[in-house]
Amino acid sequence: MWSQKARSFRKTNKRGVSPIIATILLVAITVVLAAVLYILISGFTKGPGNAPIGSAFTFGTPQKTTGTAATNTLGTCATGDQCYNVIVGSAGGGVTAAALNFVIHDSAGNPQAFAGAKVTLISSSSVVLATYTISTATWAGTPTTVLSTTQIMVLDMGCASGSCAPNPTGYLLVGLGVGSYSGSVQATLT
Repeated sequence: MWSQKARSFRKTNKRGVSPIIATILLVAITVVLAAVLYILISGFTKGPGNAPIGSAFTFGTPQKTTGTAATNTLGTCATGDQCYNVIVGSAGGGVTAAALNFVIHDSAGNPQAFAGAKVTLISSSSVVLATYTISTATWAGTPTTVLSTTQIMVLDMGCASGSCAPNPTGYLLVGLGVGSYSGSVQATLT
């Protein structure tokens, strides 16, 4: 048993943590736990714009044509215009046309304005589905068509072959993801 003197000694030498230090420690532990929980949960959720467009849509190699009676695919390329036929590939059920925008970039990545440039989507059964005007960034037709049914895409530069200024050779046709898609896919114009 403790004597009176030993009990008195124990009472005078008790030392505790200061209330300020205790509060700081509790706040620090709470912040660390909240950060760990946020990191764990954020891996399970995906917001809009997180699916890469390349996982649902791809370009084949553009084939240069001129709008003539023989090569004009369903009248989607104006007679005499420099055009490109592009096979479209898609995966995972495809993507709707409304989830895409198109731009033309030079080799340095700067957007280029071709006043009459347009992209036309054609189905595997040779039906014009929708047309995208690059200068106005708008769809005409049925922009909700799923691209997994699309066989070909026609890019009409809106200018006569050999007189396009600047010359689009080496430029990039870029498909940009919109809405629930992010990123881009591209094909080099030759």
